[in-house]
Amino acid sequence: MGLHPLFTLGGRLRLCASMVRPRTALADIGTDHAYLPIWLAKQGLVSRAIAADIRLGPLRSAQQNISRYRVQELVSTRLSDGLDAILSVEVDDIVIAGMGGEMIIKIVAGAPWLKDERKRLVLQPMTSVPRLRAFLAEQGFAVLREQAIVEEGHAYSVMQVQYAPEKVNTDELYPYIGMLDAKTEDNREYMRRVAVSLEKKAGGLALSGKPEEAAALLHTVEQIKIKTEKGRQNDSCR
Repeated sequence: MGLHPLFTLGGRLRLCASMVRPRTALADIGTDHAYLPIWLAKQGLVSRAIAADIRLGPLRSAQQNISRYRVQELVSTRLSDGLDAILSVEVDDIVIAGMGGEMIIKIVAGAPWLKDERKRLVLQPMTSVPRLRAFLAEQGFAVLREQAIVEEGHAYSVMQVQYAPEKVNTDELYPYIGMLDAKTEDNREYMRRVAVSLEKKAGGLALSGKPEEAAALLHTVEQIKIKTEKGRQNDSCR
């Protein structure tokens, strides 16, 4: 099953695809044009896939693309508000990418069956990332893998998540940089941007008469900077 020469995934979706387990049963929530499940199907990397969206317009585009790339036997579409129309027995890996963190929280919270160690979530939030990480930890979801990607001037983080309360990370940097290491330039760039954002927030806290909160945040910024610099130095020594 060769891939159509005109069909490529951007870096963000390729990173999401890399965290989907081989030969899994997949659901892509908020699928839009269904490029991710189609690409995985053409590569022989999923046993079946559901391309789900809450809107009919994107689903029609998805259906057209599924037919165009001849993956109808592997990829189907479904009108679904989050995971409401998906059954737990149908899927093993669930991708929720390109949405705000608060929306991802709502979707995960609305599907209690995700609290199953056999399931994997691949999450790529666009906003409210610290809040999402905190929610995952509170609910017993551990981040198994996390990697950042810089694409078109934006830095995104993609995480593979499993329900595993015993593996949950609770260190002080987790809400801000999750499980990212500083081994790649994209990871370091993401971490640098987080540090800049937190510095601005600390400045606002100081101006509003909250020096203790500002100092605590600046301590976190310094720890992120130290981790970033160590990663850069180790990378340059290779």
